[in-house]
Amino acid sequence: MNPETDVITQTTARLEEATFPPYHPFHGTNQTMRWRRVTFEMRGATAVFEQTDYGHPGRLNPWTPRGVHVSLAPRVPQLEAAATAIAAIRA
Repeated sequence: MNPETDVITQTTARLEEATFPPYHPFHGTNQTMRWRRVTFEMRGATAVFEQTDYGHPGRLNPWTPRGVHVSLAPRVPQLEAAATAIAAIRA
């Protein structure tokens, strides 16, 4: 590798998961709630997606963007698919 001519890019994906008990301040319902967040970092930009089973325990809602840098906006469908894949590996 030649640091003067080689360009190295890095993409990072981070998955966070939690299960909140009934009546927790995060959601306040009488059911447990599963929550997960996937954060992508690439080319100086970040995209964050969250998913819960709020409203119907055990069945996850679609991913919700929680901050997508404008440069990554055209890739939202691919990022959502990647979030699903990463979460499936972890599950």
